[in-house]
Amino acid sequence: MFIKKPEQYHGKSNKNPFFEGWYHKITTVHGKSIVIIPGIYRSGLIDYETAFLMIYNGENGKVDYLTYSTDEFICDPNKYELKLGNNTFSLNEIKLNINTSVIKVKGHVKNQNIKPWPVTILEPGCMGWYAYVPTMECFHGILSMDHILEGKIKINNQSYLFDNGRGYIEKDWGKNFPKNWVWAQSNDFEVPGISLSVSLATIPWRKSEFSGFIVGLQVNNALYRFTPYKGCKVISVEYNEGKFSCHFKQDDLELQIELYKGLKTGILFAPDKFNMEEKVSEYLDAKIKFKLKKRSEVIVEGESLNSALEIIGDTKSLISNFK
Repeated sequence: MFIKKPEQYHGKSNKNPFFEGWYHKITTVHGKSIVIIPGIYRSGLIDYETAFLMIYNGENGKVDYLTYSTDEFICDPNKYELKLGNNTFSLNEIKLNINTSVIKVKGHVKNQNIKPWPVTILEPGCMGWYAYVPTMECFHGILSMDHILEGKIKINNQSYLFDNGRGYIEKDWGKNFPKNWVWAQSNDFEVPGISLSVSLATIPWRKSEFSGFIVGLQVNNALYRFTPYKGCKVISVEYNEGKFSCHFKQDDLELQIELYKGLKTGILFAPDKFNMEEKVSEYLDAKIKFKLKKRSEVIVEGESLNSALEIIGDTKSLISNFK
């Protein structure tokens, strides 16, 4: 009863400005990804609020942003069960029923065997004890590192079958996004059961800022967590000619990651002062390579060509804070 779980809706007790969005990435067995983001936004400067739904089709790079009245946003305050217009979302499924002049979407996808980041009193999700700091501008949660999909979605005249595909769910909420960040995720590796989520960000803190990171590597039922609150150290961070690399060490484990930009981006909407604005360039065809070692022996390594990747803001400033 004392733990505020990340998947819960936090907007009931928050003042303006405020945003909250749930990020679902669903990928077919052939590597085609669709991102679906339901959420809500309230400005802190003007009397404006809206619920929204983003659909990003990685096959063509198209992002559709649909707005809804906040009366159509009905979310359980204690768990992730959201009804947005004629659409419903939860940890277990997505149901879409959209019919506008711009986009028509119909479908139902079920999630099986979700793998959430552990939530305890000492570690209430991937942010660790930082989740208890009320002055943080942005909070982050990973609701499922990896799960199996069943179902299909039809977007306009194109159908996507997700049977035996892989899913990932995370979310953000708070006042605003971080200042600069690099974020990547994939669970489309050669070997099923592997999922990697990487986040490095410059975080405003009162009148200053600091750089933080959250990295999770799911290998079947084992989650390797590389975070500052667990004593992880950053060995190196570099960005050069479209390649971002980072190297982490925690006790006797080392994780080396390389991120490469893709060829096609979609522009996602993010909270701004007066409204949600097109601000976040995201690839769904980026490349990830990683290698996990224990005492110099490789435990697991992998490569994915169908990865999500965002490199936003002043990357040099972000990197310099880790040195």
